[in-house]
Amino acid sequence: MTDKIKKTCDCDCLDKQATDPSRRDFIRKASTLTLIGGSAFILEACGGGGSPTSSGGDTDGGGDTDGGGNTGGGGDTGGGGTGDTGYNYDASTGTITIDITKIYQTLQTVGSGIVLSGSNTFTSLGLIVIRVSNSSVRALSRNCTHAGFTVDFDSVNNNLPCSAQGGSHGSIFNLDGSVQRGPASKALTSYNASINSEGTIITINQN
Repeated sequence: MTDKIKKTCDCDCLDKQATDPSRRDFIRKASTLTLIGGSAFILEACGGGGSPTSSGGDTDGGGDTDGGGNTGGGGDTGGGGTGDTGYNYDASTGTITIDITKIYQTLQTVGSGIVLSGSNTFTSLGLIVIRVSNSSVRALSRNCTHAGFTVDFDSVNNNLPCSAQGGSHGSIFNLDGSVQRGPASKALTSYNASINSEGTIITINQN
């Protein structure tokens, strides 16, 4: 058959294509380089290099927001301070601290008073805090000694009336907690209260 083809083509191109070693080498090398280059690309793409979000990066458990960071339990609102709001209640010791430069600033004035709800104090009905003088304050229970209703602070009449008025109720107490008018016969419960020498921090203790 080769003889028949040669008869129709006087050139020797078929022989050169079959026997030219340089062409075979070129094709073989090109194929090899293509395979090697493709493998190298795959290896680089799937390599085990480090990542910015690996366990040793900035977002791991040892970052800025861990338990010992700025937001830890020993912050500004710890048991011994008044916190950023100026008010702190430490239930473990039954101690309330009030920074009257930040909150309840009316207590800077002698004769003024405030009412604290029971939600953040050591008594269920709350407390009445009165600025008695430049160097002293008073803390009284809001629990009326007649029937347990809530006592309020009346800045107009300078007394502490029971919220239950009319009928058999209507007790009124003086600013020191003593009974001004019955039917209550016992004074309001008072608690230890003091103000620091700078006149800025009021401390109230349950016991």
